[in-house]
Amino acid sequence: MNRRLVIYVDTDFLMAGVKPFDTFIPIVVRDIFRIPLFFFVDPSSSKIFYGERYRQEYEDGQPNTYGNFLQSILDDKLHYQAFQYRVPVVELLKVIMDDLRRQYLSILGELTSSLDPTAAIPVSLLFSDNVSTNSQKVFADYLQRIGYEVDQTTFIPAEALALSLFENGKLSHPLQKKIVIAEAFNENLNYSLVQCYNASAVERIATHTYPLMGVDSRINVVASYAVNYINNQRRLLSSKEEIDKEIKRHFRMAKEWTRQMDSDVRPFIDVKSNFAIEKSAENKVVLKKDEIEQQVTYHVRSLGQTFDQFLTNNNHRTEDIDKIILVGESLCNSQELKLEFSRFGAQKLLLCNETDEKGILNGVFLRKQYQEKPQTAPQPVEQNIPSSHVPPPSLQFETVVVTTQLSIGQQLEIGWNDRMIRALHLGNSLFVVVKHYNSQIITGDQFSIDTLLFGQKPVFRNIMRSGKSLGDYTPSGTLNVLKKV
Repeated sequence: MNRRLVIYVDTDFLMAGVKPFDTFIPIVVRDIFRIPLFFFVDPSSSKIFYGERYRQEYEDGQPNTYGNFLQSILDDKLHYQAFQYRVPVVELLKVIMDDLRRQYLSILGELTSSLDPTAAIPVSLLFSDNVSTNSQKVFADYLQRIGYEVDQTTFIPAEALALSLFENGKLSHPLQKKIVIAEAFNENLNYSLVQCYNASAVERIATHTYPLMGVDSRINVVASYAVNYINNQRRLLSSKEEIDKEIKRHFRMAKEWTRQMDSDVRPFIDVKSNFAIEKSAENKVVLKKDEIEQQVTYHVRSLGQTFDQFLTNNNHRTEDIDKIILVGESLCNSQELKLEFSRFGAQKLLLCNETDEKGILNGVFLRKQYQEKPQTAPQPVEQNIPSSHVPPPSLQFETVVVTTQLSIGQQLEIGWNDRMIRALHLGNSLFVVVKHYNSQIITGDQFSIDTLLFGQKPVFRNIMRSGKSLGDYTPSGTLNVLKKV
C-alpha cells in the first residue's frame, strides 16, 4: 500500500490526496477539499480556527486574523499571541495538518489493519507558480520539523496535470506534442508551455505569470471601475502598487455587485465603498452597466493577447500548439473567454473540471509510478509520420529516452550531425562523458538532461568541465543516434 500524502499549496489554499492502491482519493476536511489559509486566533482561549469566512475579516483588518499566509511566514517579526507566548505565524499551519492527518489515518486505516498511526507520513509537495521559492522552503521545513518525511523532489503542477490528463484519456499521447496550460486558481494567470514526449514523459519548457489577470473578467472590471471611480474624485492613491492592492481588496465586494447588476433592470446601480486607508469614509459609486460591459469585452480581448504574447516571447506560434488547457473557474465558466480562446483553434481547447484539477495531485503518484515501473505507462498511439518529418529510427536506435528511468551505470550513445558522445548515467539525470568524437562536449564533461528524443535537438544542461560551469549547450543538429549500450 502506498502511504504517500501529496499536498498542493497555493497562496491562499491547499489541497491534498492519497493513492493507497490504484485509485486516487482526495482528502476532504470539514466538507472542504480546497482548504483556505485564513486564520482566526481566539484571544480568550488561544484556539485557532481557519476557513474562508476569515478572509473577509482579514481583508477588513480585523484583529487576530491572519491571511496572505505564504508571504507572512517569511516575516520573522510577525507572530500571533497564544496565552502569554508569541508564536511564529507558520505554526498556524499545524491545526490544518492535524486535521489532514486525522483524515489520512481514517482513509488508510479502513484499508489496512497494519497502519502505524505514530509513523512519520511521507509527503510530496507541489507549489503553485504564485508561491515564492523562499516560502516553499519555509513551508517544507516546517512540515519536516513537525514530523513529516518531506520528499525533496521538485514537482511542477503543470507537468503533474498533463500526466493525469494522459492517464485518464482526456489527452491522446503521440510523441512530440506541445500543450499550453493556462491556470487561474487565484487572482494571477499562470501560463505553462509543456513538451510531451510521450504519456509518461512531460517537461515544462516555459512559464510566465500575469498578475491580477486570473480573476473573473466581470469581477476584475467592476473592482477596477469602483476603485478608479473613487480615486478620480478623491485622489487617495498615487502609485500603481497602491491601486492594485485596493483593487484586490475590492474583488470580494465586486462579486456581490455583479450579482446585484444581474438582478436589477436599471442601466446602473448605486453602491457604497471605502478604501483601506480611509475606512470610516463611505464613497458612493455609480456602476454603469454599458460602460462595464464594454470594459469586460476589452478585458477578455486582453486575456487573449496574453496568450499570443506568451507564445511569441517563447518563440512559438499558435500552429505549434496541439492543445490549450484552461484550469480554474474564472477561465472555464466564462463564455466570452471560451470564445476568445477558441480563435486559436476551437478543437484545441480543453476545459478542466473539478475532477481534472484534482489530477494535479494524482500526477505526482503517476510520475513516481512511471519512474519505478516504466512498463505501466500508457503506450503511444501509432501514427503515420508524414514524409516531411524526420524518418523513424532503425531498430537499433531508441525513439525516446527518459533519463529518470535509466539505471545508474547505464550508458548512452548520443549523436547529431557528424558528432557523437558516449555518456554514463550517474543517477538523477546526471551524466559523465566517457568517449567523444568531433564533439564540443568532451570526455570527462558532466551534464544533465531529462529527455532525449530522436529527430529533435537535445539540450545539455549545466555542463561542468574540470569543476567549472560552461552553462547549457544546444547543438545545431537533431539527434540521429540514440542508443543504449
